[in-house]
Amino acid sequence: MKDPRQLAPFYADQLREQILPFWLQHAGDEECGGYFSCLDRDGSVYEPHKVDILMQGRISWTFAWMYNEFEPRPEWLAFSRRGIGFVLKHGFDEKGRIYNALTRDGRPMLSPSIYHGELSTLIGMVEVARATKDDGLYRKARSLFEMAWAALNDPYGSPVRLGPPIRTHGNSMIVINVIQQLRACREEPEDRERIAQCIGIMRRCHYRPERRLLLEYTGWEGEDLDESLGRRVNPGHMIEGGIFLLHEHWRHPDAALREFGLNLIRWGFEQGWDREYGGLFNDIDAEGLPIFGMEGLLGDCKLWWQHAEALYGLLLGYWETRDPWYWNAYQQVHEYSFRVFPDPQYGEWYACLDRTGRPINRAKGTNRKCCYHIGRNFLWASKLAARF
Repeated sequence: MKDPRQLAPFYADQLREQILPFWLQHAGDEECGGYFSCLDRDGSVYEPHKVDILMQGRISWTFAWMYNEFEPRPEWLAFSRRGIGFVLKHGFDEKGRIYNALTRDGRPMLSPSIYHGELSTLIGMVEVARATKDDGLYRKARSLFEMAWAALNDPYGSPVRLGPPIRTHGNSMIVINVIQQLRACREEPEDRERIAQCIGIMRRCHYRPERRLLLEYTGWEGEDLDESLGRRVNPGHMIEGGIFLLHEHWRHPDAALREFGLNLIRWGFEQGWDREYGGLFNDIDAEGLPIFGMEGLLGDCKLWWQHAEALYGLLLGYWETRDPWYWNAYQQVHEYSFRVFPDPQYGEWYACLDRTGRPINRAKGTNRKCCYHIGRNFLWASKLAARF
């Protein structure tokens, strides 16, 4: 592919024909409400419970966002309301926290955890609110965000583990995007300063420009952790974070922020690309050592979401710079991704591949995979490609 403009109809068609119909056809729980997220290759359900509450909010967000930003199809908006309705009915404990998992019919399975349930639910709420002009739902989303913001900025408010507090890059990065989603519905006076605070944490605590990487975990003040966790690099999170920084630069132009975002996208690719088999590693150790624990089993695997982020992130880098390096890297990821992830028979992408690019199992949906990352980045890519 020589002309980026060809990608505009390509990604739009992927959404209309391969991604969104799969979820619209198979994910809705007609009996109990909400969505099934654990879907086999053909869309059949292999786990009926709502085993990770993130999926209810993220599927809701995806279809509401498609309604708001892609095509105002009534069936997409109706579908988007299912997950939020289910969580509003069943998902909250007596303290206003959201359970991490529910049974199919809405009984608690797992207690609230590290506020990712709240963050994923509230973006679904606010996107539905944007589509329906529902001020009460918007206010509910803002209230949830205030709770999460307070906890995530308290060293002991959302602990990853016992002992001295640590920072997780994913928290700052995700919160930037959450505020950007809230702001798309209605901007509040504190939004810009809070995004700046998150960017400052990324730069001060996690960014290691002399090593061309960003550490996923550090001490609360940014000090290196003298353990395996302190060497963890997530290439997909680097690229995803770079995307959000460049989007913020578009709204509030800042040359240093632009450079930061471009570095994260480029270095995320450089750190993560498998030069032998292709594709982006799930996690890497900054010193090339084994990754500790069960997470090490997936370290060299190729997951759907990193590649969705890289497709748009590298295209975005090329748009910003016209540097052919980004376009060449984009084409490597494009060739790899559309060769190994899609299933032409049943649609959608496989969730997880081994290092050589073979599916580890048949799952198209899991407790962590839905249409969120692919849908978001395919639409961003389509819109951006049309601007070349």
